Amino acid sequence: MVTRASKVIASLGAGLLLNAAVPAAALASGWQASYQDGTVAVPADRSNIKVCDGRADSRVYQARWAHDNNKMPVGGVFEVRAPQAGCATDDSLWGKVMVFKLCWGHLGGGRRVVWERCGSPQWVTAKPDWWKGK
Repeated sequence: MVTRASKVIASLGAGLLLNAAVPAAALASGWQASYQDGTVAVPADRSNIKVCDGRADSRVYQARWAHDNNKMPVGGVFEVRAPQAGCATDDSLWGKVMVFKLCWGHLGGGRRVVWERCGSPQWVTAKPDWWKGK
């Protein structure tokens, strides 16, 4: 026999399940950061990172990123720079994107890049214990 109380409990349970699914749906599109005409994006599966420069001018952009495999002998931070008015993609065979930040600068004398600043790190996974202090 279905009572009013059992309907209320079923409704509450369904509501909790739907609310639990919202964060996963929000992450379905991945992560991104931007500054002026520069953007960096990581898809939800964390398989690669893409940095773009939306305009051919003296401004330059790069993404600095690390993957989640700390057992790699070639660890550390990787960099990928966007070409003027274009995009560049990078990935790793040894891990998935764990953290990234967008950096920007300008072309100086001799068309050398003068890096000015980086945005805040964007963690796409929880910061692991082995990363703390780096």
